[in-house]
Amino acid sequence: MKFKPLVKEKVKEEILKLIEENRGYDYVKIPSERDLSETFQVSRTTIRSVIKELINYGLLIQFQGKGTYIVPKTRDKIVHILSSPDIKSDDPFYARFFVELTNIFTLNGFKILFVNVESLTNESKKNKDIPIVMIGLLNDELIEKVKRSYKYILTIEQYMNHDEIIQVSVDDYRIGWMAAEILIKSGYLFLIHLAGPERYTASYLRKIGFLDRVKSSTRINYRVIESKMNYTSGYMIGDEIYSIYNKIREPIGIFTANDWMGIGLIQRLKEKRLNIGKEIGIIGCDNISLSTEIKPSLTTFKWDVEKIVKEILNIIIDINHGKNITQKRVLIPAQVIYRDSLRL
Repeated sequence: MKFKPLVKEKVKEEILKLIEENRGYDYVKIPSERDLSETFQVSRTTIRSVIKELINYGLLIQFQGKGTYIVPKTRDKIVHILSSPDIKSDDPFYARFFVELTNIFTLNGFKILFVNVESLTNESKKNKDIPIVMIGLLNDELIEKVKRSYKYILTIEQYMNHDEIIQVSVDDYRIGWMAAEILIKSGYLFLIHLAGPERYTASYLRKIGFLDRVKSSTRINYRVIESKMNYTSGYMIGDEIYSIYNKIREPIGIFTANDWMGIGLIQRLKEKRLNIGKEIGIIGCDNISLSTEIKPSLTTFKWDVEKIVKEILNIIIDINHGKNITQKRVLIPAQVIYRDSLRL
């Protein structure tokens, strides 16, 4: 059946106006063929022909059983990066993360723009559709400023009270749980966790995971010692560990919140002439380069930074394609690196 050109072109013109008025960065459903037919007083066959043509133009898309939608606009391939003021320039994890992020996003055609905390007070709605990745922990006041300026917010940290933020992070709870599991299976019946401050979510979750595993075993004695997450803290706690060992006279398994604490602890216990790996087993966390250089080398956890960056990239690509992001938390598993500080 052939259609009258003037009628069909008029209908197409009206539907194009509808698309222009409603097209944004998300899928927008247009009225059904029946409703359009009644609105324009033409046959559904004419409407169907126009819709098919506009689908071929890439302006409309049909989802089976759901109807016809306006194809979203394509966003510019720009991503903003905001770093926490607390990140240290020599932090090995963040240094590697920035390198991977720059390389991977650039190779995928993205322009990376770094913004600073001070600029957030002056940001306007022009950034609402540009994704921003927050690196390092930010306080609630800064997060609120980010939320006023950006619609799509991603982070590589874990925020317990900000479910609206897309969080791609290491599974810190699982790290703590696995550390306790490994120490128990290695035969240590007295476990100690050198925990970092609870204000750091990663440290808190590692501690909770560790405690959940330890408490599930009735034959394990344990203790948690909270301290700063640095070499000096680990070194100084070595005296306390030495006293505990002399008191109980049985092997002790220790999980430190990061490698710096573990390295400091190893150094002090070596000075106390304890056998690391036999009398004292130690597991660190984050696999810094010194963990392989100290003797004995430190058993630790490492995570795939490239995988974290690619996960963030895929989410931002989905955002740019107008997809609705339903999974707001993505947890990346860590890998255990067995070395000499632990008996097996």
